[in-house]
Amino acid sequence: MKNIHNFFLFASLILLAGCTPTFYHLRPASGDIAWIEGREVTRVEQNGVVLVASYEFEDTQHLVLDIEIKNRTSAPLLIDPNDFSYFPFEEKGDTLRNKYNPIYASTYRAADPERKIEQATLEIKRQKQRLIASSILNGVLLAATIASDIHSSNRNDRSWQQRANNRYAHAQAYNFIIQKQVVDINLQKARTNQLQHERANWQDMALRKTTLPAGESVRGLVFLPKDTRASYLWLNYESPSDSTAMRVKFLQEKVKPNH
Repeated sequence: MKNIHNFFLFASLILLAGCTPTFYHLRPASGDIAWIEGREVTRVEQNGVVLVASYEFEDTQHLVLDIEIKNRTSAPLLIDPNDFSYFPFEEKGDTLRNKYNPIYASTYRAADPERKIEQATLEIKRQKQRLIASSILNGVLLAATIASDIHSSNRNDRSWQQRANNRYAHAQAYNFIIQKQVVDINLQKARTNQLQHERANWQDMALRKTTLPAGESVRGLVFLPKDTRASYLWLNYESPSDSTAMRVKFLQEKVKPNH
């Protein structure tokens, strides 16, 4: 009996260990690397363009870098998040293959903030339309319930128990419709608030398309689609406007929280 107890205890520990979430972290592995205020930062420069990058955080879909670009040239420089991309690599140095078409190597382009803002704005409008549609449906249900209630109340061929049951059923129907309307409004409000928060983050925190004057700098977050298979990646910054092409290597580390 003791052996069986130990077996189930051991199995439970394995299951709990398997459920432990894994987090991912990027560490710079090329360029001029230094620690600044507790963060590892890398710096590369080419043709008067300086790129400074550090790891910021991870969300459900992205690994996020804090990027600063300094324009030390004599002309304006167009900065576009679409100019950032990366290739993921295995530990042995082989390029990871595309998940959907193994013939090609995997490559990922940074998320486009302008597109994300547009998508969030469109989804906010859709949420309002869904609330209008659900309110119309709730109105139709209420009208049908009222009609049924009036029709049932005018019938005199039912016993007292049948009329009581009928009143109870309609009261439940009224309560259901009211509760459904409250839930629909609260869900729409919660989802709209979430979308508005996401849109504000893309507007205020992300590195956005900017014409950077000479001698100026711009800073923001760059959201890289996550590939959990990678051991390291090469981040590429290629600016077609001035033929700048820089590469930075990052190690991708798996981190499990301490218990």
